[in-house]
This record gives sequence, C-alpha cells and structure tokens, in this order.
Amino acid sequence: MSVSEKGALAAGTSLQGGRYVVERVLGQGGFGITYLCKHTGLGKRVAIKEFFFAQFCERQGDTSQVTVPTAGNRELVEKFRRKFVKEARLITDKLSQAPSVVNVFDVFDENGTSYYVMDYIDGRSLAEVLKQRGRLGEAEAVAIIEQVGRALSYVHSCGINHLDIKPANIMMSRATGRPVLIDFGVAKQYDATTGEATTTTPVGRTPGYAPLEQYSLGGVRHFTPQSDIYALGATLYKLVTGNTPPEATAMPRDAVLPYPDDISTPVRQAITTAMQPHKENRPARVEDFLQLLLPRQKPKPKPKPKSRRKWLPWAVIMVVVMVMVVTASVMLMQHGKTLNFQEVGTEPVLQNALHKIEMVYVRGGTFTMGATSEQGSDANSKREKPAHNVTLGGYYIGKYEVTQKLWEAVMGSNPSYFKGENLPVENVSWYDVQEFLRKLNAMTGKNYRLPTEAEWEFAARGGNSSRGYKYSGGNDPRSVAWYDGNSVQTHTVGTKLPNELGIYDMSGNVWEWCSDFYGDYSSSAQRNPKGPFNGTERVFRGGCWYDLVNASRVSCRSGNTPSTRYNDIGFRLAM
Repeated sequence: MSVSEKGALAAGTSLQGGRYVVERVLGQGGFGITYLCKHTGLGKRVAIKEFFFAQFCERQGDTSQVTVPTAGNRELVEKFRRKFVKEARLITDKLSQAPSVVNVFDVFDENGTSYYVMDYIDGRSLAEVLKQRGRLGEAEAVAIIEQVGRALSYVHSCGINHLDIKPANIMMSRATGRPVLIDFGVAKQYDATTGEATTTTPVGRTPGYAPLEQYSLGGVRHFTPQSDIYALGATLYKLVTGNTPPEATAMPRDAVLPYPDDISTPVRQAITTAMQPHKENRPARVEDFLQLLLPRQKPKPKPKPKSRRKWLPWAVIMVVVMVMVVTASVMLMQHGKTLNFQEVGTEPVLQNALHKIEMVYVRGGTFTMGATSEQGSDANSKREKPAHNVTLGGYYIGKYEVTQKLWEAVMGSNPSYFKGENLPVENVSWYDVQEFLRKLNAMTGKNYRLPTEAEWEFAARGGNSSRGYKYSGGNDPRSVAWYDGNSVQTHTVGTKLPNELGIYDMSGNVWEWCSDFYGDYSSSAQRNPKGPFNGTERVFRGGCWYDLVNASRVSCRSGNTPSTRYNDIGFRLAM
C-alpha cells in the first residue's frame, strides 16, 4: 500500500476493518496528520487525526505502519502519543457539551500509532478566510471572537487551557456559519484542587499568538485563563487588521500596535488589555475580556423606585380604575380584529396598539453603488469596491426602523436589550426577522420583506433625489446619525433629520439586516440585483450607535452569520 510523499496515508486506505476510508489529507503538523474520511457505516464524512511525530516517526510504505527508527527517541514519542490519546479523551469526556468545540466520538490504535475520529467541519479556517479577504469587518470579527470566547469560557470551567488559539485553529462551518474551536493537541488539563497541570509534556507556541509565559519553563504549570485570553486578543487583532502581531518576546513594553482608522476605541482597548506582557495585567476571565470588547452590553442600572402619592384622593383613584376597566372592555370587544390592517389615507395602520407602518415609495432609477468619491478614503475598502452601476425598479421601504412596539405586537415578546416601545428593535437574528415577516404578512395580507442591499443603498443615498451626501441625509453626521460620538445606546426612531426621501436613521442607530448573502461586488452593471446565490453570511448596512462615524457612511457594508443577535442590529421593512 503506497503512501504520500509526506508520509501520510494514501487515498483509499481503510482503517478499522473498513469502517473508515481515507479520502484525502486535510492538514499536517508536527505531531499529527488530519484526514477527510468516509464513515462507511453511517455514510457520512468524518475527520480523523493520526498521531505522527514528524521529527522522529517514519512510515513503512508497504504496510502503513508507523515506526521510530532511533531507539533513543521511542520513549519521547510514546510520551507524546499518550498525550495525543489523552487529548481525544479530554474532548470526549469533558468538552462533549461545549458550544463551538469540535466533537470527538471514537479513539483507536492501528498501524503502530493512535487515531481519533471527530465531526468533519465543512468550511474554512479563519486563516484561510483571511488569505482570501485580507481582514474582516469589525462587527464580523467581534461576533466571531465572542462566540469563540463563550466556548473558551466553558473550556476553562472544565480546568483546561487550550494554549494554541489562532486563526488556523478556528473553523467557520458552512452549515451553521458559526466558528468551531479545534486542535487541543497542546492543551493542558489542571487539577481542580491544586490548579497544577496534570501533564508534564512541553507546551508548543505559535509566534504572535503565544504569551510570554509559554516561552518559560513551567510558565503555564498553573491554571490561568489569561494565557488563552492573550491569544484570543491576538487573534482578534489579526482579524481586524490582517496583520500577525509581533512575537511576545520581541514586543517592546508599552508598544502600540497599528490599526486601520475604522477600528473602534473599545476594540483597540480590549486587544491592548488582553495582550499585556504580564498576565496579571490581563483580564482574569474570558467574560471580563468580552465585557471590555462589548461595552454596549454593560448591565442596565436598576430603576429608581417610584414614590407613592399618599395624598391622592380615593375619588381620583376610583375614576382612574373605572377608565382602565372601560378601556380594557373595548379592547376585548375588538380582539377579533386587532391584527387586521385598514387603510388610513396611504398609510396602513396595525390596529394592535394603533401602530403605524409608514412606507416611503422609492421611484426606480440608476445609481452608482459602492465606493463613490464622496465616501472618502475609507471607501477604498475592498468590501465597497468596485463601484458599479445598478438599475432598480420602484419599491417601498420603511420610513423608520422597525420599532419594539411593532415587533411585540406581531411576535408577542420583546428581545431588545435597550427597552422602549419607540426604540428600534434589536438583538434579533436574520432568521428571527424571517419569522417576524411570515407572521406579519399572515396578519396583514401584505408582502413585507427585507430590502436587498442595492435597494437599501439607493434609498439611503436619497434615490433619484440624491444630493451626493456622505451620510444618509447630510454631510454632518451629528444631524443625521447616532454613532459613538453622540450615543451610549439606541435612540427613538425619527429623532434625527431625514434624508432626501424623508427616510430616517439610515445612518447609525442600529445596523439593518438586508436580504442578500454577503459577497464581493462585481464591476459589471446590474439590474435589480439580489446578491450572491449562496454564502455563510447575510448583509447588514448603516452603522450603529456605538460604531465609529465612518460606519454610518451610505456605502459602508458589513455582514455576519444569519443566527447572529446583537443589541446593535435591527432592520427596516421593504415591500
């Protein structure tokens, strides 16, 4: 049986009596080779990792057996093989319920070495994504790091340090769009009582992502989440800049890392704190790091207790009660038709809570979409290029972002972090919005939907009435947008100036989901484009209350997985 030039098993090789069949090599490192295999019994693809210490191991081509020719190295190789098996059992026993951590479900010995079988993640590593895209938008990068951080927090709760977090060890699943943390090959498990490592094998390190303590003998002997937090901060830096951080041993004290202009202050500060040279100066827990990264999610202050007016006459109280009873009775009598629409002039009114859904007609036309000259130097981002001509037919778009009042009238609950019936609804995923639209259309007999990305930008620019503004409605963001320079939370819709079409808040307040999959622009002219046919992310537009003002430009675009929920993402209707 032949093997590849690098010592890997050849395609078609059977393992475990034909239960698994090798299809191809997925990756190869210093301590192992990972294969894409077919599970013949289940008829599905799996990933199998084989222990292969490249520095000392050889494979006999005719038998696929792994040997260690030098007797003096056999003890060391065996020590690492046992650790390899322990890694598999660690994931199986301790991390089987961890979110966003690869699942291991079989371990076996064969060919003179060991293997473990895990779910195959159909997707790409973040390292591969960055090779193609250069860097990620801040919102997308932060969403990924938050999900990885939640998984890492669970890992730490089991007394385990990963010790090799980096873009290459984070897979983005095509099926779910979520990141998955892989490769626990250098992870250490710690005793719950003493906090000391239960393994004595050396710790590997990846330059740029490993903290100083991983360069010292015994530096990670005791359990400390701060080592992984350093790597998590370094990974975020790579995602938002496209640059690998300097090696910890070469980074000067008080070094200031360079950033693109569009990276917000909270993200810069979170990375700086996470990558402090001395671990005691880093956040003590992943949750603390995420709190720095996501200051918009700080706990809301407790409301002050309302004072009771003991002097209020009983007669007034009785009148108030009677009014409430009469009002409730009328609402009950109308219950059968509260969710119907009736036409009032040109504006349909949802009888439940008498909430107006005001739509603005956008007459069709042709415009240049993307990085036009008035958008400034930040429009040089690859995400907004090339600028291209788009022709649209006429359509309606919401005058305001969808409010919490309307959402609750349709869905019966309010998921928003910042509460207020006339604040935009937020903390809703793209999938949540689809369910809202289904219910809204069933209630009204209308055909509401999300705008396409092209429809959104044309409306934000003012349609055929556009005056070429940088932001939606003007060149002074203070008059038309809510952003990090004037906000600490979301704001009542329609309180800034409208744009040329009378539409509000298309710059700032909350990002707004669009219907399209996220993808690169084409240079060719398009008519009524609907975006790529498939993808892992959905587009959102417009910037938000905590972002830098540049995110509020009408050409700025970003996106995330459709399951993402944040208190900076909402939407508006189209029809």
